[in-house]
Amino acid sequence: MRKPAWQPVFFVFCGRAPVSGIVWLKSRGDVMVVEVIEVLTPRGMQLFNNFPRHIYGELHRSPFFPVLEKASPRFDRLFSRVEAQPFLAIRRGYVVGRIAACVNHTVPDNHSGYFGYFESINHAAVAGALIKAAGAWLAARGRSRMTGPVDLTPHERLGLLAGGYRGYHHPGMPYNPPYYSNLFEQIGLEKEITLYAYHYDLRQPAPEKLVRVAARAVRNKQMKLRSVNFNDLSGEGEIFSRIHNSSMHEIWGFAALSPVEGAAIWRKLKSYYDPALILVAEVDGEPAGLCLTLCPLGRRYFSGAGCFNARLAVLSVLPQYRRKGLEAALILESARRARDRGVTALELSLVADNNVMMNRIIQSLPGVIRSREYKVYRQDIDTPHRSWVTE
Repeated sequence: MRKPAWQPVFFVFCGRAPVSGIVWLKSRGDVMVVEVIEVLTPRGMQLFNNFPRHIYGELHRSPFFPVLEKASPRFDRLFSRVEAQPFLAIRRGYVVGRIAACVNHTVPDNHSGYFGYFESINHAAVAGALIKAAGAWLAARGRSRMTGPVDLTPHERLGLLAGGYRGYHHPGMPYNPPYYSNLFEQIGLEKEITLYAYHYDLRQPAPEKLVRVAARAVRNKQMKLRSVNFNDLSGEGEIFSRIHNSSMHEIWGFAALSPVEGAAIWRKLKSYYDPALILVAEVDGEPAGLCLTLCPLGRRYFSGAGCFNARLAVLSVLPQYRRKGLEAALILESARRARDRGVTALELSLVADNNVMMNRIIQSLPGVIRSREYKVYRQDIDTPHRSWVTE
């Protein structure tokens, strides 16, 4: 028998009194009261991190909220320029939802904040109370707009799964019940952008045009492709930062990476993914591009029809080296190395719907299908919140 979706809690362990007011919901003749409280104690954080199990059981594991205290030995430097506050929604002494509000100081837009780590039972009153609490926290810090779901930074989990629920989902990719989209629409959130994931069957031959373009780049004796060096996290973090900041600043959701934050990302990947599939392109000994393909070490992830799946998560080339075949060379070399390791399919994600050039390149590959769709939502914080009352 499945466990109930609610988790008991005593307010004294979680934080102060309710901070977002009370949302009333009239249901079956009764009045429903949802209280949202700040998570301020270790016991409260334990409840926050454990709540997703009551939504998914053992089918999916949501990421834990990171340690943000800089004095802690477990502090994650990826979040060194982040302020955040997690919240729990309580009904009759039970946890029924969670959310985190965040101000990320790496984002150029200083009027916008994020909400993330969203989980909720299927009730608009709970979702609305959580969004209201996150908005109030951001408004108190001068933010007038809220975007999400974003788990503190666009370099982490980003977006809400809105299509393509079946099959294997890579670590770090969003997964949620289908009713989350309906909840967001019911409480008045608007779509900010749509992100796509593509399934690329590596058993198909590469297009002749792509091969010709890549060959032109390879003929340049000053150009070479190498694997990332996980033994030099500091140096590779600086290269990651330089390529990302110079090539991705026009992409939706851009957040600048410092060398320290770049090294923090490599540190997370080091123990889990094959470095041979993470490629750095150099021209005249200087970094020119990056192709980050995530192929798990010692594990095999399958996605239908027995396909051993890896994920191509980042393809970025500095502007001065674009349209010279470097993108094609990175894609084909990543695909070749993946095939050599038995990978039969790549997931290409996440690609914004307004990134016309990248969508066009991907759709030109044989055996490519658009497999999943993710949505990011927004809300003006100063917009009056509606009341979620139903008969």
